[in-house]
Amino acid sequence: MSVFLLFGFLLGLRHALEADHLAAVATLATRSKSLAHTVKLGAVWGLGHTIALSVFGSMILMMDTIVPDQFARALEAAVGLMLVILGIDVLRRLYRERIHFHIHRHPSG
Repeated sequence: MSVFLLFGFLLGLRHALEADHLAAVATLATRSKSLAHTVKLGAVWGLGHTIALSVFGSMILMMDTIVPDQFARALEAAVGLMLVILGIDVLRRLYRERIHFHIHRHPSG
């Protein structure tokens, strides 16, 4: 049983490091003014994912069924839409807060 739990944990870590998760969490974390708040935000994000996966995964297992393909595609589209909205929010904040980027050089030696 421990091997299966470890395997599930490792798959969860891999899933958490996928581009869509990193983009979403990074976008949300940029709103934070402190490291403690950012860590709390990440923990809440992870807990929310864990609870959702546990609830819906358990329901699917108990009903001995699969997620219909059309529903899975709709969920993926919703994730894509969420990422677009988060990206627009980042661009809006960059513009509103007049955040800019520039290249600078450090003196050598």
